[in-house]
Amino acid sequence: MKRELSYKHGGAPRLDMARLGVTHGPVLDFSVNLNPSGPPTIIKEKWQELLESIEQYPSVDGDGIAHYYQSIYGIFPNNFLAGNGSTELIYLIPRVLRLKRVAVITPSFHDYERASLLAGAKVVRCPLSPHDDFIFPTEDRLIEVLKKVDALWVARPNNPTGNLFSMKLILKYTRMFPEKWFIIDEAFIQFLDDWKSNSFLAAKPMPNVLVLNSLTKFYAIAGLRLGGLMGSEHVISRLKKAKEPWTINGIADRVASFLIQCADYDDKTRLIISKESRRVFTGLKNLDGVIPFSTSANYILCQWVKTGDLDDMIRHLLSNGVYVRDCRNFPGLEENFFRIGIKNPKDNDQLLSLISSFENNSCPSESHSNP
Repeated sequence: MKRELSYKHGGAPRLDMARLGVTHGPVLDFSVNLNPSGPPTIIKEKWQELLESIEQYPSVDGDGIAHYYQSIYGIFPNNFLAGNGSTELIYLIPRVLRLKRVAVITPSFHDYERASLLAGAKVVRCPLSPHDDFIFPTEDRLIEVLKKVDALWVARPNNPTGNLFSMKLILKYTRMFPEKWFIIDEAFIQFLDDWKSNSFLAAKPMPNVLVLNSLTKFYAIAGLRLGGLMGSEHVISRLKKAKEPWTINGIADRVASFLIQCADYDDKTRLIISKESRRVFTGLKNLDGVIPFSTSANYILCQWVKTGDLDDMIRHLLSNGVYVRDCRNFPGLEENFFRIGIKNPKDNDQLLSLISSFENNSCPSESHSNP
């Protein structure tokens, strides 16, 4: 049965519990893709100090976040704009640049398309295909699309497919089309082993390139909302003039400065993700009924092929206190695709075991189909 596409994020197991008739209870949530290690310990150690600062006004533009990006990436303040997570900036860009027609690589993060539409732009989808492992569009196809739009949204690694589109290849197109905007979202780039050599954030700012980043995923602080945007001095100045003041709260702004001291945490995270993503991918590949797709990120996109309805597996997992990200609301992933975020070894083993145990579930998929 074809499902209507809708705007949806992960982290909402109760909605699927109600939809599928599963009794509410504790859930191990693989639908979110945060660092499985949890927030750095320095945040807990400094929490009383942070609480004592809430009576003070924060910096108007998020100076603490800007200091983090200058220290870690070498980005000068004139080339940087802090945001209440990268999502705030995703919505700011098309509005301020007055984009009329944009291209979005799909499947990808919903908010690129939504932000563009809300700003009055028309959206052209540039679809990837599971039949060739969601590789980057061919040159002929992309050139054809770029000729007709003002801007291209690209995520690297792409969410939810996990592909890391070639930095060299994208640079080629930025030079071929200097009059077009290339908006690159690197929200998950820090999970890569060799992230600095693979990041636009570590490169020299270019006049037609904007680079987004989020700290909430890597540091498991989604509730604090920290992110930023790098670009040429001219475009950053233009965006800063249009952005509302004080969108970054004082605790988030101060936490950013603590994250500069987390080099050991950073290295440990990359080691865990690298090891576990390979191990979980192999485990999924050996399961009957699941097709996993290779990834460069801390999540793995899969397709359920054991029955005709992904709800069968989701119900089975939820009934056993585990939840995954239903990806059927992504354009191009309607055919029973789902995504799992990498967690610690024990949790990952529990997920693999539960998916494997579906073999003992004799309920036919037809009995679970929605009317």
